[in-house]
Amino acid sequence: MSSSEIQLTFYEKRVLFFRKLKNKLLYLHKLGQTKIGFLFIPHNPEKIAKFEMTVYLILFILSMSSLLFVLSIGYAVSFFTSKDQDYIFEKGRQQRAVFLHHYMLAEQLKSSLTELNLQVEDLSKATWGKYTKENLELETQGLVEPEVAAFFSQHDEMQSNMKVFQETVDRFREIHRSLGSLYPVFLNTTEYLETREAVVQAIPRGRPLGPGVGFISSVYGRREDPVKGGGEFHNGVDFAAPNGTPIYASAPGVVAEAGYSENSFGNYVRLNHENGFSTFYAHCSALKVKKGDKVKRGDLIGFVGSTGKSTGYHLHYEVHIGLDPPYNPQEFINLK
Repeated sequence: MSSSEIQLTFYEKRVLFFRKLKNKLLYLHKLGQTKIGFLFIPHNPEKIAKFEMTVYLILFILSMSSLLFVLSIGYAVSFFTSKDQDYIFEKGRQQRAVFLHHYMLAEQLKSSLTELNLQVEDLSKATWGKYTKENLELETQGLVEPEVAAFFSQHDEMQSNMKVFQETVDRFREIHRSLGSLYPVFLNTTEYLETREAVVQAIPRGRPLGPGVGFISSVYGRREDPVKGGGEFHNGVDFAAPNGTPIYASAPGVVAEAGYSENSFGNYVRLNHENGFSTFYAHCSALKVKKGDKVKRGDLIGFVGSTGKSTGYHLHYEVHIGLDPPYNPQEFINLK
């Protein structure tokens, strides 16, 4: 029977295994005790340095060096990581302070916006007689109203920062929405007021001779013709005043006509105003404007006289709107 066919028992296999292991360990131990010499040869050959180290010592030195290297790398990583973490948290605190500042600004804007809403409501009521934008209120009731101190009581700083950020963004979003709702109401009201103001400014008003100057000698309506006799319709109002009394424009406008009519109005001026208004001044002794001139309310345009079809010194004054028949000037004279 060959040796390859020999059957070993478990005990025998274990004895053989430990014997091999022992031989290997003895070999490694012997190898570890082996000395390795090192020579340091300087420029001066007489001072050669020599020392020996066992393999065990060399392995120990290498293992300790590797351990120190790993520990130093770990410490460096830990140091810079903790430093960055402190920097991040410090930046987070700074950002939280900024957001808190803007959050408080949003609170102030919210109060101002509430007051503005009430003022726009009053303006709209004064303009239109009612509030045209019904139920226009700041829908801020749904927003959380956290205390400022609550932002600093969070254990998780990142969560706290996100809370401040979200609250601030929500508040400014709500302010923007409210301003967007107020803007068209305010714009429509102001445009209407501007249009109405332009109409009011274009309306002839007041006495063309100045407050308290002259007296009304003939009113608007049917009367007896003072020159030819018989009935006629008087299209304006006559102001009796001394010759040369200044005549003023009753509204801003442009001189449409400035001339002389022998058999009717004598020296006369017609002013065109905005929104279809026009005024007519007749029987002047002299004119101070010419066709195409621009005048303002209260500008001097002529002087009282008795030219044309006239029986005495006076100013004939008419008010027209578009192509309609003349209106009673007294309705405009009484306007302040």
